[in-house]
Amino acid sequence: MKRNMLKDYKEQIQDADLVLVGIGRELRADRVIDFKKAITNEHYQNLIDKEDEDSKWMRTVYEREYLLSMKETDLFKELEEVLEGKEYFVVTSNDDGLLYHTHLKKDHVTAPCGNGDFFQCSAPCDEQLYPANLGLRDLIDYYEKTGKIEYLECPKCGKQLIFNVRTEETKSIYIEGAYLNSWASYTKWLQNTLNKKLFILELGEGFEVPSLFRWPFEKMAFYNEKATFVRVHHSLYQIGKEIKEKGIGIKMDSRDFLNIAHE
Repeated sequence: MKRNMLKDYKEQIQDADLVLVGIGRELRADRVIDFKKAITNEHYQNLIDKEDEDSKWMRTVYEREYLLSMKETDLFKELEEVLEGKEYFVVTSNDDGLLYHTHLKKDHVTAPCGNGDFFQCSAPCDEQLYPANLGLRDLIDYYEKTGKIEYLECPKCGKQLIFNVRTEETKSIYIEGAYLNSWASYTKWLQNTLNKKLFILELGEGFEVPSLFRWPFEKMAFYNEKATFVRVHHSLYQIGKEIKEKGIGIKMDSRDFLNIAHE
């Protein structure tokens, strides 16, 4: 039978010296959490079908507040189980911070596109970051008391504060300071992968940010003679002919590959 689930690779993962995991947009929070069911607050529920920009912003405020206040989740339980006892690192292109609420080792996760923990100036007038949790709660309390949707202002220049996340719209103004320490740990970890038996698992990454780990993973698989490469995506699963002997592309939604329930 053709291998097509994470558990089918458990033996290979356990046999590897090191495991490198990339987690992409197929596994972002809004694809593994049904916010409509998770956030029962009536004020949020009243925003669900509204498509004006203010309502979209307020929905995002509720969802970010929900994610930041989450306790540990078992959504990635199967991945956690196969990585147990292994030396691994996880890099994600998602900006929802969800992985920091799993049982994965927090100091072995890096999220270069942000994680929703901070606001930044939309100008930006400087490199300052502002903790998001208090601001989110203030916005929610004000909306629930008055019915009015507000935005936060930069205390230095008065411009609107935005989430410190890298998107197509914000990539030119994205302040990178929040993730640099974890990225330094990641690059240091990568230096130890040469000539090691390396299992590379890429989950759900299309071409949103290919330079983050899609292309680097291919390069690592090519140059490391002991590498094994598995790429999972519902449509962009193909791998180059240069690494076909070392890898496999699996045409599957990464949620199914990890056995994450979804509708």
